[in-house]
Amino acid sequence: MTTTRSKPPVKAFHFVTLFCLCIHPGLYSQLTGQAYAGVILPPLPEVREPFVLDAVNDPTNGKGAFSFEGREVPPVIRTEPGGRIRVEYVNHMSTESKELCVDGPCTNMTNLHFHGLHVSPNSPQDDVLSMMAMPGQSLQYVVNIPMDQPPGLYWYHTHPHGESYQQDLDGMSGAIVIDGIDRYVPEVRSMRERIVILRDAELREHDAESSLLKEQVELSPTACGAATGEPQRIFTVNGVVRPRIAIAPGEKQFWRIVNASPDLYADLELDTEQLTAIALDGMPLAYHDPNRRAESLQHVLLAPAGRVEAIVTGPKAGVHASLRTRCVDTGADGDPNPAMVLADIDASEAAPTRSIPGTPSTQKAVYKTLSPSLVKGLEGSTAGFEIKFTEDAHGFYVNDRKYSPTDGPMLTVKIGHYVHWRVVNESHEIHPFHIHQVHFLVYEENGKKTAQPEWLDTVNVAPEGSVDLIMDFTDPIIRGMSVFHCHLLKHEDKGMMAKILFQ
Repeated sequence: MTTTRSKPPVKAFHFVTLFCLCIHPGLYSQLTGQAYAGVILPPLPEVREPFVLDAVNDPTNGKGAFSFEGREVPPVIRTEPGGRIRVEYVNHMSTESKELCVDGPCTNMTNLHFHGLHVSPNSPQDDVLSMMAMPGQSLQYVVNIPMDQPPGLYWYHTHPHGESYQQDLDGMSGAIVIDGIDRYVPEVRSMRERIVILRDAELREHDAESSLLKEQVELSPTACGAATGEPQRIFTVNGVVRPRIAIAPGEKQFWRIVNASPDLYADLELDTEQLTAIALDGMPLAYHDPNRRAESLQHVLLAPAGRVEAIVTGPKAGVHASLRTRCVDTGADGDPNPAMVLADIDASEAAPTRSIPGTPSTQKAVYKTLSPSLVKGLEGSTAGFEIKFTEDAHGFYVNDRKYSPTDGPMLTVKIGHYVHWRVVNESHEIHPFHIHQVHFLVYEENGKKTAQPEWLDTVNVAPEGSVDLIMDFTDPIIRGMSVFHCHLLKHEDKGMMAKILFQ
């Protein structure tokens, strides 16, 4: 995740067209229908435990989808530190899939990953290795949230190795909110909350609807960076192409944004305002530094799986503004990632939305500070483990090994310590590194200290570059077999993943 701070706001981009293509709920990669004028960003259903989530095939196209209470709109799961997520996950998908996965026809096996949560990797919690439901089977998840879980935005998505990419592309994902971020930034209690999920709509060659989509989001026709080829997809926002987000002039809202795309990057910026970020990847900025409650950002780069939670101020009346993603250079072997408009800001009125939270948190904020001497010592140490990402025509590798479900752990880690890791990218495209169960401190990129070290659970590693991390392996709750991988999910499906045993 890359951020740019405290620069003058860019000028507003003025335009006339405010049309929007809607994507049928749950079909985030399937184009349907016609243009609609002025579609307001739709709210998302919410659920607290327990609930039933179904995996289904959409009857119109056979693509995978989550179904909740009869609708293909994945719910936002809400809980709190010390709470639980209890979900019965039922696989109603067909035994014969119409879709292709990386090794041939998909089998429609499926499971869930609770991305970013500091929870056990053992069944029945965040187990992506042994918990798997074939069509006709179900899984019972009981995920215990620790009391010191950082309150913020997380997300859930399917994680069957070999089929993760296609299911995530189909939209089989949803948001998780751990309540209590107002303990760190009390002013958000009175603000309207918006949960924004970025997913994909596919573009097809020589297709009228796809051409209309490109025009709708003002997809940049100019190639950016070293990647070649034509863009394959655009972003949707809560299942809608270029909706309006209602916010009154001068009103402050609390936006919680997750990039749920399997491989599109979102370099987010607002035309007229800076983003006042208070959390990245679910981690409040103040969690490790009580003196750092917020950060003014001109733009913020979210890798696939990345999240930002920010306070946004409505533009002046009569000023047209948009939320957009800038061009991202993914490298010579990467995919095109052009600039586009995600949503238009409607400052004429503010549609009713829930405040965050309904009642103020009564518990005190939990802080986990690291002593400067500990950090300095780790930064000056030799990396305890080095991860090398490589690729060739036959697959994608971690330390020259292609993942197999029958593999043992690539390494074993003793719980109770902070450890220095280095991730090296020897390919010609960017790779986002992600590890389950923990966050890490990114303090060095390409051999240079970062301007502002950040705690993340997913970090970009530049082509032929590296990142140095302080891994937090101190929580005894994470004992068990887990994984780390590239979060370009097609790369993960093709082998860029490895097991880690926490003891």
